[in-house]
Amino acid sequence: MKKRRWVGGIFILSLILSVSSCALGAGTTAANFLKIGVGARATAMGDAFCSLTDDGTSLYWNPAGLARIKKNEFLVMYNRWFQDISQGYISVSYPSKRGVLGIAINYVDMGTMEGRDIYGQPTGEFGASDSQIMAGYAYKVSPNLLWGVSGGVLWEVIENDTQFAYLANLGILLDFTDSYSLGVSIQNIGSKLGEDPLPLIMKAGLSVNLERMNLAMDINKPQDEPLYYSVGIEWWVGNTLALRGGYKTGQDIPSSSITAGLGFKRSNLGIDYAYVSYADLGETHRISLKMEF
Repeated sequence: MKKRRWVGGIFILSLILSVSSCALGAGTTAANFLKIGVGARATAMGDAFCSLTDDGTSLYWNPAGLARIKKNEFLVMYNRWFQDISQGYISVSYPSKRGVLGIAINYVDMGTMEGRDIYGQPTGEFGASDSQIMAGYAYKVSPNLLWGVSGGVLWEVIENDTQFAYLANLGILLDFTDSYSLGVSIQNIGSKLGEDPLPLIMKAGLSVNLERMNLAMDINKPQDEPLYYSVGIEWWVGNTLALRGGYKTGQDIPSSSITAGLGFKRSNLGIDYAYVSYADLGETHRISLKMEF
């Protein structure tokens, strides 16, 4: 019976995203920093986190996951990406009887680049960055059904030019049992940034809990890319140490298919680390710190 539920769930997710992909037209998108996943735990599991998310990164992956937070939470992540690019993410979540409220800031610094005029002559160095502020709310409709929404504003700065856009994420979670969960989310529904739309992404995921092990699979359909898959595994050694790994099929960013990481949890404090290689572009390292209070 459990095997049938798992296989049947995968079929349903494939059908949902196959239909939705017909509605997503290909084309150039802006603010592609929104494709960079947040949180070391999710990244170490190959970004297969749509149905598993249960912390402040839910504002990004699936806002319905906020409803799983039981204590006030502070989460911060630093991502040392390739070349001179770095990313920071900070979130605070507040649960109550009426639902869970979360706020977050996502920031990407592109470093400095060399400018050139129309004739190819150097004009000096300039900086570029992307920033996003989000707020979200999630609620348990029933013990098995959770829904959530997050939204906010983002802005892109290139030298002295700044452009703004508005966006929202929607998500639901269905916990079939204590072991099986289904998640569906739509990311980056919003206005254009300049002349280009934001990278709309449909996600659906299944996860299963086997005592000390979590297995997860996501199906992803970006507006401007082919459909791709993510799978991840998390194994807890005792109640303190987690070993994680993941696999992703190809995206527009040249990355390796394998991801890996570690997690450490003690009382109300958790630390997570993730490693991802981007071939000739270099290696990336993410570290997250989560505190409950």
